[in-house]
Amino acid sequence: MKKQWRILFQILLYNLVLAACVEYDAKPFTGKTLPRTTGYSTGVTQDWLYFNLRTGEQFNTQAPNYDIPEGEQKERKDWDLAFCGYRLRTNSGTSGIGMGGAADLGYGNYNHWTHVYQLPQNLEWSIDNDSEVYVTMSQNDWNKHLIDNNLDFEKNPWFDPNKGPANTLASANPVLANAMYFAGPPPVYSPSLHTYVVRTADGKRYFKLQLISWYNADIEIGDGGGRISYYCDELSQ
Repeated sequence: MKKQWRILFQILLYNLVLAACVEYDAKPFTGKTLPRTTGYSTGVTQDWLYFNLRTGEQFNTQAPNYDIPEGEQKERKDWDLAFCGYRLRTNSGTSGIGMGGAADLGYGNYNHWTHVYQLPQNLEWSIDNDSEVYVTMSQNDWNKHLIDNNLDFEKNPWFDPNKGPANTLASANPVLANAMYFAGPPPVYSPSLHTYVVRTADGKRYFKLQLISWYNADIEIGDGGGRISYYCDELSQ
């Protein structure tokens, strides 16, 4: 019996020493994270955070529609990119009067793209429209919809076990809608890890973009869904 205990003790001691020698070489996240959670969870369906990539200025960081109410963004050129949950806008098409847009540069290879001259001449640019991309409705807005249309609450729940939460069309970029996929229930948000290029509202500058996570990547165990983590850097001219 003593021999058995001695062997068990030696195995335990070996495992402890081995564990002490293991080094975890996890690279810290060096990208960006949205300044707050966006989307339906804030109680507002069209909850967009706007960014001027040229100046670094941010809009609606304090509250939904605080600086740029929904609809007013269409007549402004001081923003280039916007987030609502996992959907994105560019200052183009139905979202704005700018010369923005986005294009897909393919899976991965984020660090490969450094200069504008690398962009393919036949690159297909996508501008925003209001007929392809859906955003999740807030429960408050869904309830208002039911009341306005005299619909039964029990027959029309906000969350359908087979379809998930209610959604509605939004003005957004259809190419950037592929940057992250939703599946569920239960809800799962998976980044495509494609690299995209975003053209600014003045049509003169270009930024590469890659979504990394539905959660704040600076937190070890993310619990702030809708606070997207991403990389975004300008391409040299």
